[in-house]
Amino acid sequence: MSERIACMSMDIEPDLRDPSRQIRLLDDDARMQALVDVLTAERVPLTSFTVMVHARRHADRLAALAARVTMEYAVHSFSHDTAQPASETEVRSAKEAYQDLWGAPPLGYRSPNCLIDERGVDTLVRHGFLYDSSIVPSVRADGYAYNNLRFGRDPFLFAGPSGSILELPVACLGGIRLPLIFSYVKLLGLQTYQAALSVFPLPDIVVTYLHPYDLYVEEVVNHVTGWKRLAHRRNSRNALVLLSQLIRTLKGRGYRFALMRDVAGLMRDRKLRTVPLAPTG
Repeated sequence: MSERIACMSMDIEPDLRDPSRQIRLLDDDARMQALVDVLTAERVPLTSFTVMVHARRHADRLAALAARVTMEYAVHSFSHDTAQPASETEVRSAKEAYQDLWGAPPLGYRSPNCLIDERGVDTLVRHGFLYDSSIVPSVRADGYAYNNLRFGRDPFLFAGPSGSILELPVACLGGIRLPLIFSYVKLLGLQTYQAALSVFPLPDIVVTYLHPYDLYVEEVVNHVTGWKRLAHRRNSRNALVLLSQLIRTLKGRGYRFALMRDVAGLMRDRKLRTVPLAPTG
């Protein structure tokens, strides 16, 4: 059996449709400490994909989080504009903001709502990103729809005229392609996943993610309407316990946790499937 590695990542963006654009996790010591307690108790490092337009405002709080847990800074676009999730302007502005704030070029990217196309991937290649984690090899059918069933569940390379970039897909269960995303775990329940895993296993490299508001969504859910409000509220009061249980479930299946940049480093020595990028013109 190949080594099993899991990556816990967080998309740090404003709270769910909140017009105040707050990120309560970073604004409140108690909320931050509650997350830190879970990660340190379980010895889990965190890859933080941050919306860069908000990073400077929260730079001291991000530094405080990074001082308490093993953390990697990565990019979650510049402004979280789902109409241009990986455009030249978004990627260039995000890269410049990252370099200005942290003094080095960013390595990792995740597009808003995991929406990306070949042109967006090529833009990341041209700007020198080491890896992307925007592909969820599944299907989504709401306002942020995608169909990524053509992609595999294991890490692969996108390769085109500008060069190549490693893709670290978000983990999906085999066969049914159910994503292992924390909001899905809250909605369906961890027991559902545990039962399914005996038949539909995870890949050896697992990338999962959550948002800050997943941990306190009851406070912001009134900004959401319709069925999504009900979906977000499922298991919401038990979110931190559920996060701990998810981590322990993965550990119980033989996974060790690592930063995504470290997994990207390990992939350099492996022969990976290559997905060609069409010329963007």
